Amino acid sequence: MVFTLKQPFGPFLGIFEVGSLPMVPKHLYDGTDFKTNPYNNAPVGTGPFMFKEWQKGSFVRLVKNPNYHVKGKPYIDEIYWQVIPDAAARSVAFETGKVDVLPGGSVENFDVPRLSKLKDVCVTGAGWEFFSPLAWMWLNNRAGPTSNKKFRQAVMYAVDRNFAKDVIWNGLGKVATGPSASTIKFYTDDVPKYDFNPAKAKALLKEAGYNGDKVRLMPLAYGETWQRWGEAVKQNLQDVGINIETIATDVPGGNQKISDWDYDIAFSYLYQYGDPALGVGRNYVSSAIAKGAVFNNVEGYSNPEVDKLFADGAVATPDSKRKEIYDKVQKILVEDVPVAWMLELQFPTITHCKIKDLVSTAIGVNDGFRDAWIDK
Repeated sequence: MVFTLKQPFGPFLGIFEVGSLPMVPKHLYDGTDFKTNPYNNAPVGTGPFMFKEWQKGSFVRLVKNPNYHVKGKPYIDEIYWQVIPDAAARSVAFETGKVDVLPGGSVENFDVPRLSKLKDVCVTGAGWEFFSPLAWMWLNNRAGPTSNKKFRQAVMYAVDRNFAKDVIWNGLGKVATGPSASTIKFYTDDVPKYDFNPAKAKALLKEAGYNGDKVRLMPLAYGETWQRWGEAVKQNLQDVGINIETIATDVPGGNQKISDWDYDIAFSYLYQYGDPALGVGRNYVSSAIAKGAVFNNVEGYSNPEVDKLFADGAVATPDSKRKEIYDKVQKILVEDVPVAWMLELQFPTITHCKIKDLVSTAIGVNDGFRDAWIDK
């Protein structure tokens, strides 16, 4: 197959990551309603394993693909993806040997140190380099106190991100410096810095003319770790004089509010996909402002210069030119604070040490267990 592009596009190969651009069998989907096609529950693909069985609420069973294009692989005969809704129960399942692998994010962060110390348990933070998950708080740029740049800058100074990293995330992560994670191309830390400075935050709130209006804070409903983080941030913001009301939701309810732009401050984290043209620009260009989505320009930030820089950066050559463009756009965004960047997250993969070569690429467990084997 040959692709002919209308113009250069630096991250072209990056769009073919298996989760972002999955292959769909034309003969099974052509002319059907994608959303109701029965093969959604019995997928057909070209990977190292084939779908065999799904007992809903219990497990999904995959078996070795004898026709896989890499000769001799996979090594493992079958995989069971156990369905265990509760994080504490997932920890127990690992400890009792019911499961051998806890993919990143499977258990609460405060359980990671304890599980890591168990006999014959191995832990790695590798396998997230392509996704580079970056946590931030959406700040509604359209209305209310958060529409004022100085108020948004005050939020950055008010939040103790090192505390979040060290205490809430057990040191698993890195304080973010701006819209790009340090693990993706064209990252720079040559940007304005926001240290933890409550006095500076109070001064900026005064300059912004903040009069004590209520500001709604919506934590992410992804478990106890995120709830604790929401409480810590609420305390930080109250300490500098912001009148905070916590809005409790479940995941669907939170997504609905964000996609409807019905929020003031809301937690989230998004993937970066290795290149700013794939995973960064979508959150800041005005063309990506659209109701009904939770992964685009939800905050409503609009800056024509930023729009042009992201457009130019995607098609510029060589890479040195792209870096020059993205260095500039990162500085502008960090000055404007369209969202409050928090942490570069690290989701450790926890395994029994008999599982070998599970993480061998920058997408880790998402790469389909192609190289994994069991040391018996």
